[in-house]
Amino acid sequence: MKHLLPNKRYALLKKTAFTFLSIALLALVFMACEQKGDQDGGYGEIPSPVVFTPNIPVDVDPAVQQRLKSQKEIYQLNEVFNKYSWQAFVAIQWPRDGEGNPMPNFTDDGSATWLGWKEAFQVYQADGQKPAPWGSPRTASGLGLPDHVLSDNDSRVILSSNTPTHPDNFNIADEVDQAFAGKLFDQNGNVVVYEVLMNEVEFDYIMEKSLYNINGQINYSKQNDSLANFPKGNYEKDSLGAVEIKFAWKILEDSDFKERYFTDKGWIIGPDSTLVQKDLGMIGMHISQKTPTGKQWVWSTFEHVDNLEQNVIEKDGKTLLIPPTLRDPNCDICPANVDVTHNSRYYYEEDEHGPYWLVRTQVGNTKDSTDVKYYASSNVMKTQAMRMMPIPVRVKNVNKMMQDYFRSVGSVWQYYELIDTQYPLDQNIPPAPNLSSNYVLPESVTNKPGGDPNIPLLTNMTMETFFQKGNQAAGNLIENGSATGEPRTIYGTESCMGCHSSAGIYSYIDPNGKPQTSGQLSGDFSWLLQKAQWNKDSIPGQN
Repeated sequence: MKHLLPNKRYALLKKTAFTFLSIALLALVFMACEQKGDQDGGYGEIPSPVVFTPNIPVDVDPAVQQRLKSQKEIYQLNEVFNKYSWQAFVAIQWPRDGEGNPMPNFTDDGSATWLGWKEAFQVYQADGQKPAPWGSPRTASGLGLPDHVLSDNDSRVILSSNTPTHPDNFNIADEVDQAFAGKLFDQNGNVVVYEVLMNEVEFDYIMEKSLYNINGQINYSKQNDSLANFPKGNYEKDSLGAVEIKFAWKILEDSDFKERYFTDKGWIIGPDSTLVQKDLGMIGMHISQKTPTGKQWVWSTFEHVDNLEQNVIEKDGKTLLIPPTLRDPNCDICPANVDVTHNSRYYYEEDEHGPYWLVRTQVGNTKDSTDVKYYASSNVMKTQAMRMMPIPVRVKNVNKMMQDYFRSVGSVWQYYELIDTQYPLDQNIPPAPNLSSNYVLPESVTNKPGGDPNIPLLTNMTMETFFQKGNQAAGNLIENGSATGEPRTIYGTESCMGCHSSAGIYSYIDPNGKPQTSGQLSGDFSWLLQKAQWNKDSIPGQN
């Protein structure tokens, strides 16, 4: 610029300054729009990344699957399945009117589609009685709970073994503990609660085969080689197969950012063992669906974006930091993923070195126990959750497309994220050998369920917190395995397909008179079958 004449130099400087000023103004406008988008749902709708409808997709197009598999484009295939997962998520949540008809748009007001599905406790009843028909009110559930609770169809009913009028039915009513583990505490010290529901296709199959109690399962097993076989659907006929969903709910306090959650009311157990109603926010959702190309089912799992990460928002002209709900970011040394309630008791104590939680675990059926001290940052029990398997970049890319779109239309789904989708690459491949035969690594872990899963590990931090062990004995993740049976160390969390492949169906009574289930695959990937109880009225001499 030093070679330019003064007037030309001045003109160029003026033009350059104007350009910078324009860029700065545009940046300010963009920032203002982004802030507005965070507050009121967007600054103009953007095109939807996929087609969302009220109909749950039956499957990923088998022709597309075959083409991508033949081209060995598994990365692209995973992307297709992840978009399918989002379509299923929105369809299951699609609002409906009072007659059960879908609203025109998923952003309309209405009752979520899944609210018309059957809750597990309505199907697998404590007395083993036949469930009421599809569409019947909860009052026909046989639970003996107050009518004002069961007739409140707009509220969740979260049961436990301590539910008033329903004691000691742990297998039926427990919706406060995680699978094979104990309780998850959020950073407010509240217990995260759960519920499981099924669609009409699965319900009809259970009713047709009388699988809702142990009696019916044993009779069915005698005639069907002890193998349940839920409907898989038909892609060409657009006929849906069996679907199960599981929710994780956080009790919302005044300090929570409630506008960032899909919310509902819920009846839970209060401190004095009475039912109390609370505001609940959805923080996790599993979708498991049996498809024509997935006899090992397809597993889609979602979480809330505030579960583990700190997020920053603009609200009322202020920049606010949202703390994670399942992790304390200010306690780097807090032990992670510790289960303090499963077969254990915990006590807050302090000594000259500082505070700690003493966790006392019972050893088997003996009177002996083991004590472990965990550093404590508070005298309120809070689980320090840590994700051991990061969300893959390919999933993050799909999530960003979806979240940007949801933000532009003002949908609460902008605050949710897909963790991943697990599905079989070839449903006809049998499970790898297990510890009862000639197991082999890595296949006995990575292909535990059969089907050659596209990914070996998948967990949801709100539902499988205590499976996040990382390095552990391989035997822990092999069917019929144990740490002593195969002690060599691998890295592992869990697998939706792998865990659910172990689900069984009741098929015989042992010499002690207790019902027993058959082995791997017999329950067709549904743990719900093992919630069944005896219908003692139909068993002569049974008491």
